[in-house]
Amino acid sequence: MHILISCVGSAGDVHPFIAVGQVLARRGHEVELLTSPHFAARIEAAGLACTPVGTEADFENVVHHPDLWNPRTCFPVLWQAIAQRMVEGHRLLISRAQPGRTVLVGSTLAMPVRLAQETHGLPTVTVHLSPVCIWSAQAPAVIPGLGDLSGWPPALVRLIQAAVERGFIDRVVAPGFDRIRRDLGLPPVRRVLSHWINSPDRVVCAWPDWFSPKQADWPVQAVTTGFARWSGTAGQSLDPALLSFLNAGPAPIGFTPGSAMAQGRDFFARARAASAALNQRALLITPFADQLPHPLPPHAHAVSYAPFDALLPRLAALVHHGGIGTTAQALASGLPQGVVPFAHDQFDNAARLVKRGVGLRLSARSSVRRWAATLDRLLRDPSIAAACQRDAGLMVEDGNAAQRIAELIEAVSPQ
Repeated sequence: MHILISCVGSAGDVHPFIAVGQVLARRGHEVELLTSPHFAARIEAAGLACTPVGTEADFENVVHHPDLWNPRTCFPVLWQAIAQRMVEGHRLLISRAQPGRTVLVGSTLAMPVRLAQETHGLPTVTVHLSPVCIWSAQAPAVIPGLGDLSGWPPALVRLIQAAVERGFIDRVVAPGFDRIRRDLGLPPVRRVLSHWINSPDRVVCAWPDWFSPKQADWPVQAVTTGFARWSGTAGQSLDPALLSFLNAGPAPIGFTPGSAMAQGRDFFARARAASAALNQRALLITPFADQLPHPLPPHAHAVSYAPFDALLPRLAALVHHGGIGTTAQALASGLPQGVVPFAHDQFDNAARLVKRGVGLRLSARSSVRRWAATLDRLLRDPSIAAACQRDAGLMVEDGNAAQRIAELIEAVSPQ
């Protein structure tokens, strides 16, 4: 088979598709990832072909946009970036598709994939990486501004969700999307994220059932698989300076606001102060060195990147933004998690971790004293440690989710 995988987002949104692509390639298929050129080197080092969509400047412009991490404004920022390259993405998919061989795979916001399915009848698999991507009135996700609606009557939740989609999401999407669809000979569409985005062929929910079980009001073609985790390039090891820091003392607390967070100065200021208050070593992880304290205190070390499967077992705890990729890696490592959600799916992921007892939520605006108290509990609470070991065991039992996703893709026959 010839498999075109289109994925949109940061490293945590792209890495799972590299894992799936590698499995498919090992099974003899021709695999190509269409995504930002920001990830091209990583994809090619993993042995896969990469077709860039957009430019490196596109990625940098979104990452540095001041509204990207505001829960009230993040979606319009993302939508503007997606719409800007939607026609190009559709054209690339159609130009590279091979009738009778090609299956399309798209992440939640890879809308050109669904457009190509509509215009050319190509078999398509939608892959959602986090539960917030599936709309459910029976088990609603935590949405900023709405809070946790679980336990509310499903009929009422359904009305609230419809009002949010109609009054906010479709209002943002419809004007530009209608024009694009009209130029492709397609009619207007509404309920874009709750219904249209899901391929009628197959919807893969790339998380385990114990993290978010399938609901009766999910699409009937949806199936949960477990988290697809990419282990990095074969033979990749930790940086010598990082290894020296790790070996020089007790396991540090890791702090990262995510690989695409360029506005994390307050996050790292609290990380530095709270870890110092506890006399704990700190590892600060970000590709944007300008947001780090300068100079770094003696108890801290900073890296721009490290493969989490090799790093996380060396940490005492991980404080992060709640991105689903980081969440999955920390669950697999059995690490206590402090979650500081900013936007997107992060509030829902944080709520699920807290309910499972493996983490505690923090605010980026909380006092250093509050941060220190929360970190101290993460390190010392035996119930959190037990829950972390329980979920790490469940991750082992789940096995290779990337392989299961690959098998589901194979089951969608090319036309």
